[in-house]
Amino acid sequence: MKGPRAAAALLAVCASTGGGCTTTPTEAPAHSRVAERASGTDAAERRTVVAASLLTDEITEVRLTREPWRFAGYEGQIITTPHYRVYTTLDRCRWLDRLGLFMERGLEHYSTAIVRLPKPRKHLKTYLFSTRNQWEAKTRQLLLSRAPDFLTLGRGGYTTRATSVLYYIGRSDTLSIAAHEGWHQYTQRTFKYPLPVWLEEGLATYMEGYVSDPYGLPKFRSWANLERYHTLRDAVGHGRLIPLGELFLRRPESFLSSGKNRLLIYYGQVWALTHFLMEGEQGRYRGDLQQLLLEAAGVRTAASGHLRDRRHRARSRLGPAVVQAYFNHDLGAFETQYLHFVRQISRAGGRGRIVEGRRPF
Repeated sequence: MKGPRAAAALLAVCASTGGGCTTTPTEAPAHSRVAERASGTDAAERRTVVAASLLTDEITEVRLTREPWRFAGYEGQIITTPHYRVYTTLDRCRWLDRLGLFMERGLEHYSTAIVRLPKPRKHLKTYLFSTRNQWEAKTRQLLLSRAPDFLTLGRGGYTTRATSVLYYIGRSDTLSIAAHEGWHQYTQRTFKYPLPVWLEEGLATYMEGYVSDPYGLPKFRSWANLERYHTLRDAVGHGRLIPLGELFLRRPESFLSSGKNRLLIYYGQVWALTHFLMEGEQGRYRGDLQQLLLEAAGVRTAASGHLRDRRHRARSRLGPAVVQAYFNHDLGAFETQYLHFVRQISRAGGRGRIVEGRRPF
């Protein structure tokens, strides 16, 4: 173990330059007629982003390439990492280097945080636009008649068919959205069976949390999510929690008709529900959650046959069937346990622990 001065460094080393961004080493840092194109690879810039953590002696090297790209008349670039292709009109060069590292670390988090899961075999595609107007243009191009439903979304983005479409909303918030939508990308590309909506969204919020070291390098911590924590505490304090039966039966967008705050409560509760499945009741449900994820990903285990039989009885993405098949047939007892866990989370004095990425009680 190193002393307290141990930190981390982000190095971006250019192997060749043919345009695009440049970064000083050691500084911490579907095609269509809407005029979207990538230039030839002769203009590509190859780089290596290295995260060296002196605290753990762990070095993670992320090789990336850049190539010019245009969308609707706007200059941009394609950033390719081992598992992602990011199409972006942002010109924040050093931040984009960090984004590539962030997304690769995020994927490692998705595939190891709960149980070891397979990595995607193909690159995951992400669009990150510098303005909402560009994001709206891409949404209309990509979703056609479905676009109006998505254009009502507030800040952030969405994922469809393993492609995430985001726009820049500030450094920290953009990274949180990228982590959330990255989980959806991952399951849409990798999983054989879809998860129930409440669990899919709960896991996406679980994957949002991260802390940054002094150089801005991410360390994913599921508890490090002040937005979800504050929303949950406020809902508990004002008696506004959504009953679990309703949470299981509805899609998140359905809560918008009751106001944005109701939607945020939904996300805060599924965030807490995922932590409950991982840590509540002395870890009683963790093994079942791990097996469920393995089964959804198509990974065979000693229990696969039995779990497959249960999955046949729990095919719906809405409703409590998955809870009853995998976790607890007694929904009343399950909700009582969950609410006790939520009250523990919401006790005064937990904020400091959340900031540090630790369990608040």
